[in-house]
Amino acid sequence: PQPPAPYAEHRIPSKRFPPVFSPSAYRKGEPLALSQALEAETLPEYPRALGTLVHYALARNLHPGDEGAMRALLLQEVALPFSEEEQERLLAEVRLLLWNHRRMLGEVLPALENREEDHAELPLVLPLGGTVWYGVLDRLYRVGGRWYLEDYKTDQRMAPEHYRLQLALYREAVRRAWGVEAEGRLVYLRHERVHVFSPEELQEALLELENAPGILSQGLEPDLL
Repeated sequence: PQPPAPYAEHRIPSKRFPPVFSPSAYRKGEPLALSQALEAETLPEYPRALGTLVHYALARNLHPGDEGAMRALLLQEVALPFSEEEQERLLAEVRLLLWNHRRMLGEVLPALENREEDHAELPLVLPLGGTVWYGVLDRLYRVGGRWYLEDYKTDQRMAPEHYRLQLALYREAVRRAWGVEAEGRLVYLRHERVHVFSPEELQEALLELENAPGILSQGLEPDLL
């Protein structure tokens, strides 16, 4: 018989996180592997469907008064599992949140026409903390030489502390890729409020990540990607 290969006894040590990780999966201290996080985001639950349709409409600057554009939202896969009555309720709430956003423009948010650059749904990949963070940034724009990074929330309750690391990762990805220091904001559409994180708060979140236990220490095995 042939002798075993020299690498046969080699063992790859476990790491704190899976090879690819989702910022939104980690935001509430419930780490999930990316495949699990993405699966959860496609469940036909009402809040998930609402968030998906609102984000889609905001990224394309759809007007809530455009009946054709609003009706077309219900053709998306995420809305199909619902009954006709549930779809009408869903669409009414989407319209409400979009109208709220329209009222915020020019007040607590810069008007669309005043933005020198405006980018919606930017994919990001950030190697950090022993893993690669993958996600989608809702909005990045520039006004008067200042950059703003926004994440839209349809939550019933405002709890910005749940999203501090998520915004910190987004901001760091933008800093590395574009070389700009953006102001990280949560836009609570239901409350018509904006929560601004200071650069120090976001930097602290990144430092805390280095000491985070990770998913392996919590008995959760990452899926193979």
